[in-house]
Amino acid sequence: MISADQALRIVLENVAEIHPERVALTAALGRVLAEEIRSPRDIPAFDNSAMDGYAVRAADIAQASSENPVRLMVIETVGAGAMPTQRIEPGQAIRTMTGAPIAAGADAIVQVERTREAGGGAVEILAPAEPGQFVRPRGEDVKQGEPLMAPGRALTPSDLGMLASLSRAMLDVYRRPRVAIVATGDELVDIDTVPVGAQIVNSSAYALAGAIAEAGGEPVLLRVARDRPEAVRERLEEALGCDVVLTTGGVSVGQFDHVKVVMDELGLRQHFHGVAQRPGKPLKFGSLRGRPVFGLPGNPVSTMVCFYLYVRPALIKIGGRTAAGLPRVTVRCACDIRTAANLTEFVRVRLSRRDGEIFAAPTGNQSSGVLSSLSRADGLLIGPAAATALKAGDQAVVLLLAPGAGADCATFFEERLLRQ
Repeated sequence: MISADQALRIVLENVAEIHPERVALTAALGRVLAEEIRSPRDIPAFDNSAMDGYAVRAADIAQASSENPVRLMVIETVGAGAMPTQRIEPGQAIRTMTGAPIAAGADAIVQVERTREAGGGAVEILAPAEPGQFVRPRGEDVKQGEPLMAPGRALTPSDLGMLASLSRAMLDVYRRPRVAIVATGDELVDIDTVPVGAQIVNSSAYALAGAIAEAGGEPVLLRVARDRPEAVRERLEEALGCDVVLTTGGVSVGQFDHVKVVMDELGLRQHFHGVAQRPGKPLKFGSLRGRPVFGLPGNPVSTMVCFYLYVRPALIKIGGRTAAGLPRVTVRCACDIRTAANLTEFVRVRLSRRDGEIFAAPTGNQSSGVLSSLSRADGLLIGPAAATALKAGDQAVVLLLAPGAGADCATFFEERLLRQ
């Protein structure tokens, strides 16, 4: 078996970015940018007013006050969307609305609240203004040619607004990888069937589908492959129409574990089979017809832990983002925690904060079949292979399953992640 760190390195070395596609801006939220974005022009494209008021020459009103107002002739009114037609000369002003261009010759805006009508087409200025006052200069937002967004960025609502201001109706983004989920086993029934006898609900497929979507992929749930080689082969052939293939179960050495055999028969190039970790030791990874194939263990916790550790970083890289694992925080053990000998154990833990520190405590039964222990977990505490126990108060590292999970830890997580 190889170590967990070795397994992740091998996975990332054997997956590549997917081809981009062109989408409309309205469909780009959350998509990963596949091109560099530079501004084609200055934004704003002209000096404009930050206030409703009057465009003036600051030198003309340097001595203005409410007791000694300065009288200026108003030669024009300019609203947003219109261009001034005249240049301001000494003793003149132009009434200018918020967002409207500032006329040539003017260098400041006086708020309308600091003026009063004087009759005869004039206005009295009741306060001085510094040059540049309430003037939004050309290019204040972005300059022509300025790089704004790099490939690999997941687009936010604010990004869409920025792109709209650049007149970008279409964008190159990475295609969402389609990920096939092939669950195997005679015991599995779907969620619309009440299990009887030795049957169990195919819960792992739905957990995987959610995790795939969260990682930026498109889950494709296929029908369960029953424990017969021909059924497994048929489902794997179908799955190879997707970009990534995930199987659950059938990768151990039991009598009915056909996945490994069928993968080999189809020509799988195996990169590894078996990782020195718990849960998830039987994990298998390889390439088949140019597609990464993950043979995930069948127990639901093992399935999901292997997804978070290996499949999720692979999907992030395939989807065009910088490959990255789960966010990490350093914690203290809230109690003694036993771990497996000679294996890296990923302990499901809840986190809490007291006295300015984060503490981790196991969520209960750590069996790989107890899915509720993962549902209750904030993260996975890494139990080093060199140790068999962590003592209360010992420091440890936790991989966050949902950054900000745990009501009393939310602020800590947010602050920690912003610093990373």
